[in-house]
Amino acid sequence: MALSLHNYNIVRVTDGQRVHNCTVIKMCFDYAVVKYKGERYRIPYALMDQVVGHELLMPTSSS
Repeated sequence: MALSLHNYNIVRVTDGQRVHNCTVIKMCFDYAVVKYKGERYRIPYALMDQVVGHELLMPTSSS
């Protein structure tokens, strides 16, 4: 099964023991850069299980 990824998709990533939801920031040939708890990580595509959502980017209101 292949994943269709776009920037800011939320994907499930497994470390072998636990499953984490991460936001895709950038996609490269061998890995994706994801954001998890404010940090960025390089994750091989083989560790990604499925796309579970899409992060909505809302503009900040200037008052």
